[in-house]
Amino acid sequence: MVIVYESKTGFTKKYADMLAEKTGLRAYRAKELPEDIKGEEIIFLGWIKAGKIQGLAKLRNLNVAAVCASGTARTAEPDTDTFIARNKIKGKPFFYLQGGCLPLKELKGMDKFLMSVFVKMLKSSKDKNREELEETVSKIENGFDGVKEENLKPVLQWINAR
Repeated sequence: MVIVYESKTGFTKKYADMLAEKTGLRAYRAKELPEDIKGEEIIFLGWIKAGKIQGLAKLRNLNVAAVCASGTARTAEPDTDTFIARNKIKGKPFFYLQGGCLPLKELKGMDKFLMSVFVKMLKSSKDKNREELEETVSKIENGFDGVKEENLKPVLQWINAR
């Protein structure tokens, strides 16, 4: 078994490195997969953009045994079942890992534009849970690092149970 990850800002890579350290498994960036691991089981870690796990599609023809997704929210949104269906990972163990995001002012190009639009939508939302919306806006505007070793416990339990 190997760990394969896709990371843009480093938060998902932190999880991949932690998982590799805890398990002794090798970790590879998705675009740097060596040929000799193509038949091995893969634990994939990817970051979330607009509800999609980035990098997962590149591995569809490989032996992905479990999927982890990191994002800024407390849980997979809008809910775990919808998230699993949207990413076509039904039947695979799925783990949501709260990751992080860079401050909005440090983002560039389309990422900055999309996140700016998202912040405006959140600020104008009439959603009843104002506290959670304000927390999300703050995380996006100021940056946030929610990567914690304790978030990997369910993944480690799954690995150890195999």
